[in-house]
Amino acid sequence: MNEQITERAIRIECLRTMESRGIEPYPSKTARTHTIRAVLDGFDHFCASANIVTIAGRIIGLREHGGSLFADLEDGTGRMQIYLKKDELKNIKITYEDFLNFVGIGDFIEVTGTVFQTKAGERTVLASAWHLISKAILGTPSRWYGIHDAETRHRKRYLDFLLNPPLKEMFVRKARFWNSMREFLIARGFIEVYTPVLETTAGGATAKPFITRHNALDIDVYLRISTGELWQKRLMIAGFEKTFEIGRQFRNEGIDHEHLQDYTQMECYMAYADYSHGMELTRELICHTAEQTFGTLAFTIGEHAIDLSHEWERIDFTDAIKQQVGIDVLHAKNTDLQNKCDELGVSSEAYADRGRLMDLLWKYCRKRISGPLYIIHTPVELSPLAKKSGTNRQVTERFQLILAGSELCNGYSELNDPLDQRARFEEQQRMRDAGDEEAQMLDEDFVEALEYGMPPVCGLGISERLFAFLEGKSVRECTMFPLLRPSQTEKPLQKEVEIKDIGITREKALELLHEYVKNPNLIKHNLAVEIQMRALAIYFQEKGIANINKDAWAMAGLLHDMDWEITESEPQKHSIMTAEILNKIGVHPAIVEAIKVHNHTHGLKPETLMQKVLYCAEELTGLVVAAARVQPDKKLASVDIPSVIKKFKDKAFARGVNREIILKCKEFLGMELDELISLTLLAMQARAGELGL
Repeated sequence: MNEQITERAIRIECLRTMESRGIEPYPSKTARTHTIRAVLDGFDHFCASANIVTIAGRIIGLREHGGSLFADLEDGTGRMQIYLKKDELKNIKITYEDFLNFVGIGDFIEVTGTVFQTKAGERTVLASAWHLISKAILGTPSRWYGIHDAETRHRKRYLDFLLNPPLKEMFVRKARFWNSMREFLIARGFIEVYTPVLETTAGGATAKPFITRHNALDIDVYLRISTGELWQKRLMIAGFEKTFEIGRQFRNEGIDHEHLQDYTQMECYMAYADYSHGMELTRELICHTAEQTFGTLAFTIGEHAIDLSHEWERIDFTDAIKQQVGIDVLHAKNTDLQNKCDELGVSSEAYADRGRLMDLLWKYCRKRISGPLYIIHTPVELSPLAKKSGTNRQVTERFQLILAGSELCNGYSELNDPLDQRARFEEQQRMRDAGDEEAQMLDEDFVEALEYGMPPVCGLGISERLFAFLEGKSVRECTMFPLLRPSQTEKPLQKEVEIKDIGITREKALELLHEYVKNPNLIKHNLAVEIQMRALAIYFQEKGIANINKDAWAMAGLLHDMDWEITESEPQKHSIMTAEILNKIGVHPAIVEAIKVHNHTHGLKPETLMQKVLYCAEELTGLVVAAARVQPDKKLASVDIPSVIKKFKDKAFARGVNREIILKCKEFLGMELDELISLTLLAMQARAGELGL
């Protein structure tokens, strides 16, 4: 931090010197004649004609050599080398020496000159003039080192884009994804529409809405939870036949690698069509969009190999569950559904009704389906807006695309019977009154609109989760600027949730650890973190923090990386699978949540003290072990605190250790780095024999 402050001060002083010389460091315009890409594409022409070009961009590299200097310039289209010679820049207002004194990496400049190719084959602009067009006062981090902490990358996304060119390329693909979808629909006669984002009744989906205040109307309103479903159906009533909307929708629910609270979705509706037409349209739309975006129809998503060109099988919802877990959800009693959930370790809410129990069983089963596959004929209880099947009134004409174990589109023959719609809304309202905040609201105006008559309609919704899955990234990583809690509002240390029974013995935990982990070094890492967590629990107990359970903290450390080997090919599932395993056997939720949150790539914010300690401290044990292994005797006893601090500062040592996460000890725990190192090292040295060190 001090180095950055020093560099900032130097750059500001440089800025003031330039202003005193009459040099404007932030001019309002540039004389750029060509983009870098245009110069590179027309390089042979510019060489032959000796035409003067003016390019502009950010300096990302500087190399001085005697009386000349090479710099790498980058704009939004590409990168090109520029060459400045002292003799070439003598008789101009802003000289070669000025460049050396005033310009640094991260600054934006404009360069005029002719192009040539160096002996090394590098296409280059020989500068005859240059101008500063924007002075950076904070130094740009190294592209080689970059930013590795997920939270820092998301909080300073502008630097993430700057240091990570493939990230920018991904968002160019995402723009192409939505544009190709839009072009496909328009080419087939769909009209793009724009429906309200603020609503007095949240509808069109089963989800908990955000609530805000409309001051002018003096009413509470909801941010929409669907992309205009009930509004687009009103348009069908009004005589429109094909509509679509691509826009943001908002759901006040949890965050995980597949879900965010605000995201982009496309919804389209077509009159005189049913769900069979919808399935045909969906396949054509997704194949077209995938081909246009990625140039292929074959994808690897986690452990699933997907080929969209293959036949898209159709499987009945009830059959899919029965084949996997042996229960007929349509005809089973509610108690049987609950018992099956309990048997499978699927947790349910106290108010869970028949539909919610069916949904929980389905979510358990779908994870094993690779696809592409349509799951069809969802029960009525799960589809309050879909038309009932003509052959089985217990199910609906609904389809969902399954890829890699997840639902990635939703469509159905829309319910146009106003009496049936009212009955289903009333059942949903009953569920809301019983405490289900995700159940749908009774929309009287929409029911009245249906009474004027709506033709047969098929609707379809596809969210940006489809792009994220095909990209092989989490939805959060595929969001330009993910929402984060403001860094200045970190919660102070509070008392912990009281844990009387941790739900597992150490003997059982060791059995689990050896069942899932075969690498002895990884087992020792978990043991080291167990030792560290117990020591930190005692430390905070002595500081007067209430309700700390040393055994619970130690257990979180012992099992925190239990799924490392089984998620090696799917790192986005690391800690999630451990949480699922431990939930099933009844380990205390506070321990499970701490293990889940410690994987910083999920972007989950640690809340409790146990979560914060595991989050920012566990990687330090790896650095301590590495420091021991370079000792002549390879013993922890030979390691001292100054040597660990020195190794911490050497970023080339134990490169896999995320130092940015560890440095959060000051923010999260109120501990200085040397204090955390001291406590960790002493605790590990006291039990070095167990660690083989």
